[in-house]
Amino acid sequence: MNESETAASIERLMKRVDYYLHCELDEEYDHDRPDSARRQLELALREELLRANAVGIFEAAVADAARIDNGGDHFA
Repeated sequence: MNESETAASIERLMKRVDYYLHCELDEEYDHDRPDSARRQLELALREELLRANAVGIFEAAVADAARIDNGGDHFA
């Protein structure tokens, strides 16, 4: 992940963290269920980790393909 992708990922997660904390700590919002907010936060964390993993796998595959194209490893 490059810096802008990482920043965007962090921003998405922080919005979920803010929502969770808001539901958990703000007495005015007792109707917002903290358990639901927590599940949303956990889901967001999982999604971002999966996205980061997918990006890492893709970048590794591209790097391997580039290395092979440039006369690197040959499997034959």
